Amino acid sequence: MQQNQQQYFWLLLGLSVLLLFPGLGKTPLWIYDEVRNAECAREMYERGDWVVPTFNGGLRTLKPPLHYYFMFGGFKIFGITEWGARFFSAVFGVLTILITYFFVKKYSSQNQALITSLILLASSHFLFEFRMSVPDPYLIFLNTASVFTAFLFFNPDSYRKKKNYWLWLCAITMGLGTLAKGPVAIALPGAAILIWLIWEKKVKEIFSWKILVAGAIMFAVALPWYLLVDSETNGEWTKGFFLQHNFGRFSETMEGHGGPFIIVPIIVLLGLLPASIFIGESFRSFKIRFRDPFLKLAFSVVAMFVVFYSISSTKLPNYAMPCYAFVAILLGNFVNKAWEENKARLYPFIILLIINLALPIAAYFGIKNEVNTTGMENLAALLLLLTIAAIIALYFIVKKNFRKAAVSSFAFYSLFHVLLFNWLYPSIYKQNPMSKTIDIVKKYDHVIAYHIFHPSYTYYLPERVPVFKNLDSLKMFMQKNKAAIITRKYYAEELKSIGLKEKASVHDLFEGNTTVIYVNPE
Repeated sequence: MQQNQQQYFWLLLGLSVLLLFPGLGKTPLWIYDEVRNAECAREMYERGDWVVPTFNGGLRTLKPPLHYYFMFGGFKIFGITEWGARFFSAVFGVLTILITYFFVKKYSSQNQALITSLILLASSHFLFEFRMSVPDPYLIFLNTASVFTAFLFFNPDSYRKKKNYWLWLCAITMGLGTLAKGPVAIALPGAAILIWLIWEKKVKEIFSWKILVAGAIMFAVALPWYLLVDSETNGEWTKGFFLQHNFGRFSETMEGHGGPFIIVPIIVLLGLLPASIFIGESFRSFKIRFRDPFLKLAFSVVAMFVVFYSISSTKLPNYAMPCYAFVAILLGNFVNKAWEENKARLYPFIILLIINLALPIAAYFGIKNEVNTTGMENLAALLLLLTIAAIIALYFIVKKNFRKAAVSSFAFYSLFHVLLFNWLYPSIYKQNPMSKTIDIVKKYDHVIAYHIFHPSYTYYLPERVPVFKNLDSLKMFMQKNKAAIITRKYYAEELKSIGLKEKASVHDLFEGNTTVIYVNPE
């Protein structure tokens, strides 16, 4: 048994490293969230500032600083590069896989723990998020750790006394989570744990001095930075973060990221393919299956996150991701049972085949219809690996062999992810306007912007990019300086009217805008 435990650990560690680290530096920082976070960390790092976040020299109130601090470490090791910005996100991906494995093994079984972890490693969405320079990898790990440690405190082994240090660890991870993304790191896991305690008829356990101590520890971890940044910015950061980016995002749709209630559960199910095809099977015999306290906890977490973000006005694909490990626990419970019996129903595999037939078709037309990638649509053929995976899995399940269906699916998905992150994704995303024009822009001593520009340029330029809002002041500046102006096509006529020359025009990749570069006439 001990040998199997070691083998499973090294298997998961090896697979996690293989799927999360290679290719981290092959893709430029183009996605808005990635580059804004990375550039903010870069500016703080260059100033030696651990308190005030800035982007392009202006106050950034969108996120607390924990992920910036880890990027500091990445910059120290790898320099101010894509690797530096993304490295510790991948590290936290590995930690999330391992912590999930160890806790599921403790409260279920070793095989179920392995299966649950492999479900996460087969998820394109999970792997993609932990390869990005954003705060979510840190929040996901810390939320997962908060829930697991709370469970250890409130549900100790019957032959052991309750260990207070699990509650203190829960408080620390919640405090750190608050430094990763704000009060949601306390509110949502805390609400899920409360729902579970009510379900388990243990709610009286929260009325204890130990909870007060845990609260004090949590605030001791999180509060000092919030007080410092409030003081340093005269309350501007506090106002922007809590009013606009917390209450505002919940009450109003921001940046066009809205949608109906059903969109969040759909994102979760698509995000955890291929295993999510068993979600219906995972809830069969609900009353019997959910007598298990650990499954009750997992269900409580999933319900809390999905419902909360479904009623939130702003909806983004990453919002509900802190519940992914717990969805995987529910799915893993069923898959483990099917593995032991070596059988499962046919309909989930038919659903997977339909989805995996549609994916390469959608990718083909998506790549073809994007101006910058027209002619590259044959790259979509890579997604046929997923179609083949679904066909083979369906064949094996018809032959009454669930194990071969599961193993073949994971093998094909893993091969797909290696090729996706090391070849397909970099090939596509190198067609973005920044990558195509940065060498032109760098030839000029002055790089400025007019009204609005894509934030990716800031990370690849040595200086901040001044933004002009007034045409007359821009004209005066250009009369005295030779400069490159980054803007959007919407402002082309204005810039032509003051005699500037268009140097480059590139459609923003998979977006509705076009980036243009203007320079002084020769």
